[in-house]
Amino acid sequence: KELDLENDTIISIHGDHGWQLGEHNMWCKMSNFELGVRVPLIVHVPWKKSTLGKRTQALAELVDVYPTLAELAGLPPPPDLDGQSQAALFDDATAVVKNASFSQFPKCGHNLTHMGTCEREDKHIIQFMGYSLRTDQYRYTEWVKWNGTSLQADWEQLVAKELYDHTGDSGEDFNAFENENVVDKLPDIAEQLSKVLQQAMKSKQL
Repeated sequence: KELDLENDTIISIHGDHGWQLGEHNMWCKMSNFELGVRVPLIVHVPWKKSTLGKRTQALAELVDVYPTLAELAGLPPPPDLDGQSQAALFDDATAVVKNASFSQFPKCGHNLTHMGTCEREDKHIIQFMGYSLRTDQYRYTEWVKWNGTSLQADWEQLVAKELYDHTGDSGEDFNAFENENVVDKLPDIAEQLSKVLQQAMKSKQL
């Protein structure tokens, strides 16, 4: 403000991970649950008057921040970015830019019942990788065996699946959702989301 730049400067504030404070009997960030991977994201674009101060329910990922800021600033983003510009939301906060967002988190241990977080561990000793997809209604996660030599997931060894229904989730009760795994109750939904998840992850060789 002192430099008279407040009307032509974009301000972006975000975290790099979520945090659990006992929800799901977990602490810290080491999970693929909503509270572990969802982060605050605030972007102020002073010349986009129609959406100033508004909130959006649109799905976004942190890889979208760079291309979004580039487009809003009128700059061409590099061609090899993974993210997708969310600039359309600053003209219409109800717009739908993408249908899913993705996250992943590793686990170390002999099985998924007794496992550690792999914190500060070499990536070659990771045993399982969890890949998670979030749509406007569901969170779907698959745990697969991790190949410590090729540093890639072995999708032929799927060891666990999780499906959580977020219908009615306002984000106000942090312990009300993702308590019941409904993957066996909604097999068709799980199969549909599995195809989307695996296609996205395999294309990036993650």
